[in-house]
Amino acid sequence: MRPFLIGVFALGLAGPAFAQDRAPQPPAVDAQQLGSALSTPLVQEGLAATVDEFADALLQTHVGPLAHYADPRANVRPDNTLGDLAARSNPNYRRDLHESARGAIAATGRAMQDVASMSAELKRTSDRIHHLLDQTRAEMESLR
Repeated sequence: MRPFLIGVFALGLAGPAFAQDRAPQPPAVDAQQLGSALSTPLVQEGLAATVDEFADALLQTHVGPLAHYADPRANVRPDNTLGDLAARSNPNYRRDLHESARGAIAATGRAMQDVASMSAELKRTSDRIHHLLDQTRAEMESLR
């Protein structure tokens, strides 16, 4: 009986959430415009800087509580952060991360433009096939 009452209580609490209107649909995104924006060096730099900020937040994580699990030869100290460990294996990791992020954003921009171009071509192909199907259907109907 108790699980049943808990279930009824939970449904009562969830009722207002189900009564909410659906979230509005996000506006349609033009792949060509998005690809063009992502191909702009200024946008690439801004997004790469955002990636840097998120990475910095993550890399400031102290690994102290887990330091004693590390290989003693790794010299992980209780006050080390993930960034400290990354810098040991690659002193230029920040620059490399930034350049990798920027390159990935540029590649995404190019891919978006290519997809947009290809989708227009696929639409034309689809239209040709639909036209041929309609034509074939009309010819078949005329034979009846």
